[in-house]
Amino acid sequence: MSHPFVIVWLDIHANEPVSSFRDKLMHDEHEYVKIFADSQSCVTFIQSEIHKKIFFILSGAFGSKVVPIVYDLQQIQQIYVFCGTISSHVNWAIDYTDKMYMFDHEDDLLERLYREVEEFLRKSADFYLQQANLFRDRIQDFTQGPCG
Repeated sequence: MSHPFVIVWLDIHANEPVSSFRDKLMHDEHEYVKIFADSQSCVTFIQSEIHKKIFFILSGAFGSKVVPIVYDLQQIQQIYVFCGTISSHVNWAIDYTDKMYMFDHEDDLLERLYREVEEFLRKSADFYLQQANLFRDRIQDFTQGPCG
């Protein structure tokens, strides 16, 4: 099943088999999570996903180079920078604060991410329910009497 969103994670250590963050992010389902260890393939993927909303997690090491490239793309819903020391990234990050959060603890990041994915899905569901109701109402325009 195709999802209207994708969680993208860019980190040089993303493919390491022992990672508590990876385990928590992937959990039981992983079809909506894409993991990248190099920035070029990650940016190419993000640029190609024009019909999905992207929740983008990246390490601070990639932040100053990658965030300016993808920040204004319509598919970027939110950016989450995961770094050891937030203060070392403030200089470049200050220009992107309206669509970006910075975290130094994985559980805080994942809690925020999952809250925002939930909110996105609930808003999407509300939109589709409204559309379904409009079409249900249009059916009445074509409903004919018993002779059909």
